[in-house]
Amino acid sequence: MPAKRDTTMLKPDSRKFLIAMAEAGVDPVGLAAESGLSKNIVYSMRRGFYTKPKYLGAAARALGVKVVDLIEDVKDEPEQTAVT
Repeated sequence: MPAKRDTTMLKPDSRKFLIAMAEAGVDPVGLAAESGLSKNIVYSMRRGFYTKPKYLGAAARALGVKVVDLIEDVKDEPEQTAVT
């Protein structure tokens, strides 16, 4: 049985993240300095690892984009309905 997905974290799309960095003209070290994040966090977001929303928010502000522009597209998942 697969592990449950952690819904408190967001998964950046590495391709979108790299495109935003290219458009802003920054490298990971520069983005880390501009956003106030550690280099390790920026490198892990660039690789597409799940990360905390506040880190993605800081990176998005530094890149001049919305957070939604950096995360993977949400696939249509069936909604859970409460049974009453």
